[in-house]
Amino acid sequence: MPPAAGHFWEQFVLPAKLRPDEFLWSPANTSAWTVRRQAVTIHDASPFDHPEWFDPRFAAWTRLAWKVLSKTARAILTVSNFSRERLKVHLGIEDRKLFVIPDGVGEPFTQQSRKAIDETLARYGIKPPYFLFVGTLEPRKNLGRLFEAWKDAQVKLAGYSLVVAGTAGAVFRGKGFSTIPQKSQFLGYVPDADLPALYAGAEALIAPSLYEGFCLPALEAMACGTPVIASNVTSLPEVTNGAAHLVNPMEPRQISEAMQVIAGNVSLANQYRERGLAQAQKFRWEDAAWKLQALLKSLYD
Repeated sequence: MPPAAGHFWEQFVLPAKLRPDEFLWSPANTSAWTVRRQAVTIHDASPFDHPEWFDPRFAAWTRLAWKVLSKTARAILTVSNFSRERLKVHLGIEDRKLFVIPDGVGEPFTQQSRKAIDETLARYGIKPPYFLFVGTLEPRKNLGRLFEAWKDAQVKLAGYSLVVAGTAGAVFRGKGFSTIPQKSQFLGYVPDADLPALYAGAEALIAPSLYEGFCLPALEAMACGTPVIASNVTSLPEVTNGAAHLVNPMEPRQISEAMQVIAGNVSLANQYRERGLAQAQKFRWEDAAWKLQALLKSLYD
């Protein structure tokens, strides 16, 4: 559906379909402006904090929509304390109508058998050992500096490769990189069914983002028993909470050194695996669903 048609349906058709006794929850950053019996989940404040990363029309529309929804909706939900504070700054939402329900993880993101890993890697033509990036190819993901770090790390990590899973998004200003380093492999879109084995087979997941409202790939990787190298900014320290090797995302050298440390220290890598598995247990989709159900029931009543 073209964007204009989608907006029309959302603003005019959706409200007409709601019965007076129904309560609407919109889980993906947007909803009908005129519906007051509703809750809207806004995942982060990036169109306010970094509009330069987005198509100008998308950023302008999103900022306007969120300002309206923050006034008309009964509640605004978000996925981390970091996002909560940024939304408070930009939208002036009162504490009584701003709630945090973190993302979660569950099946199929669990530890994988050697057979499942080998079969998946063979299907994609991946030869271990490798580091893995999973996410949209967009400016906030900081791929330019990751590729610079990978170019530096290759001097010490002969035989390793960098695997990139993800596609570009239509609402962003470019991908955030101009050249692709050697010994890197782009997979494009990877379905959820294949991601657990890709995570589990990796030396580490690298999440070098400049900005994240939550960073689900980091959580999914931890749930699969994969060490995580993550940025030390925005929501990533909150989500990983001591279970990841944190780096300054503005410093490619730190990212490079982190890859070398994980590759060269089996004991440390195993510590991150164990910490990650324990941390992932704190974020279950079942818990998120129960929290959401209780909140929506309180708002409905």
